[in-house]
Amino acid sequence: MHQSVMDWVLAKKHQYGLDGPLNILEVGSYNVNGSVRTLFDQTNYLGVDIEDGPGVDMVLSAHALSTELGFERFDLVVSTEMLEHDRKPWRSLYNMCDVLEDGGLLLVTARGNGFGEHNPPDRFRFMEQGFHDIIEDAGFEVLEVTADPQAQGWFGVGRK
Repeated sequence: MHQSVMDWVLAKKHQYGLDGPLNILEVGSYNVNGSVRTLFDQTNYLGVDIEDGPGVDMVLSAHALSTELGFERFDLVVSTEMLEHDRKPWRSLYNMCDVLEDGGLLLVTARGNGFGEHNPPDRFRFMEQGFHDIIEDAGFEVLEVTADPQAQGWFGVGRK
């Protein structure tokens, strides 16, 4: 994970007052090269990924979040550097929206056009408008989409 992702998530945590014991879901939590988990209170933190490994509390496809975890259960969903590996990232975002309580926030990052292949399977690259639209189409009010200052990619905040 790029340091810029960690820095951005920490900045959003402070900007939106995401301190304390929130119900937090991290989608794509397998710690390959860094994790935002350490930035948050661990009291009600659940990390899910499609395969078991460091940082994974539950093996679960992002496509089955609402089926397995229920609706409107979390205050915050965080997903960093996962969507570009997902076979159907739009389906994952729909599920992320479903598990969020009304008013809950999504913090999401993904690699952009021009970023080289990494960590197979590697399937997608996003343009700014496409990243905005995929978040909005999943049911979120898009609060921001900003460029990663370190590498080609995008950071987004959505509110349910």
